[in-house]
Amino acid sequence: MINMSVEVFLIRGEKAMLLKKAIAKILYSKKIEQSKISKILNLSQPMVSNYCSSNEQISDNIMKKAQEIAEKIIDKQSINFQTCITFSDKNVEGDFLIADKNEILTDENSNITDNLKQAFYKLKEKDIRGLIPEVKINIAMSKKNAKKTEDVASFLNGLIITEDKITGYNSIKFGKSKHLSSILIKLGKNLNANAIMNIAYTKEIEETKFKTSFLTKDFKLKNASKNYDILIHKGDFGIEPCAYVLGKNAVDVANKVLEINEEIK
Repeated sequence: MINMSVEVFLIRGEKAMLLKKAIAKILYSKKIEQSKISKILNLSQPMVSNYCSSNEQISDNIMKKAQEIAEKIIDKQSINFQTCITFSDKNVEGDFLIADKNEILTDENSNITDNLKQAFYKLKEKDIRGLIPEVKINIAMSKKNAKKTEDVASFLNGLIITEDKITGYNSIKFGKSKHLSSILIKLGKNLNANAIMNIAYTKEIEETKFKTSFLTKDFKLKNASKNYDILIHKGDFGIEPCAYVLGKNAVDVANKVLEINEEIK
């Protein structure tokens, strides 16, 4: 598990050693002893000595980043080098990547994204024509004790629908589905729910086996009871009537949606 820092950036593997070399040279020029530099950068003392005496030319962009890091070290901030393996079907340009802390896969973040993927595969290619809303259909899942939109992950731009079936998605991101996130953060704690999916509202949904309640026009609970499976918003001017399926996680929500789909056919 990665303990999240205030700031995280990624550097290509082949450039990492040059970055350490540049930091070592800068710290040594600031009268910091080589033994201390060795501990700070997790390098052997002979290696630090070699770096500090090296005349190798280092590119300006790496020197600039090294200067920023060295200043933080001098300011008594800790530094931690980690190896990060990334997979992508696209080439990533540049030496440095700035990472939002919610996009670094901690154990919790990884579990959430994996659960959302499992939910997608449960729903994939299922005929849910009666449950597809006019707005984008999406699933969101929150961290424990979520307090803001950035603590909730969802499918970027919603799930892809083709001929009344869920067929794909673009990616999973934190902090992108503001509407579902706001409902989940506002109501999820009181309803013991960590995940939510929006589907089209039909009268038949109220007649399923699931426990249902209604939302006010401003998306507040009409009833104070807990453990609802479905929240219904009857719509308003410019707002489509909608049902929100709740669950302990995204897979739980997907299973409920499939059961609802079978019951209303």
